[in-house]
Amino acid sequence: MTVEEYVRMAEEAQAVGAHVAVFTYYRTAIEVIGYNASAANVLLAALQYARRLKKGMDIKAIVQWGQEVAQRITPKTDLVETINKEIAKL
Repeated sequence: MTVEEYVRMAEEAQAVGAHVAVFTYYRTAIEVIGYNASAANVLLAALQYARRLKKGMDIKAIVQWGQEVAQRITPKTDLVETINKEIAKL
């Protein structure tokens, strides 16, 4: 499957509130992309979606994952700063 297909599936899962599916598809999209600058857009979309989460453990897990992915993204882009701001909002 392509990155675009995983992102599309994540967006479809968002429409029905399937949180696990959303983050699974975004995570897989990032793995397919690799931890390069293009992954920052996918990570940002996932973190923006995470604002919908209500359970503290879910938020904590997404924050931890987001931080780990942001640290691995190279080269660093301006989006990494935006990503860190999104993480702080959670």
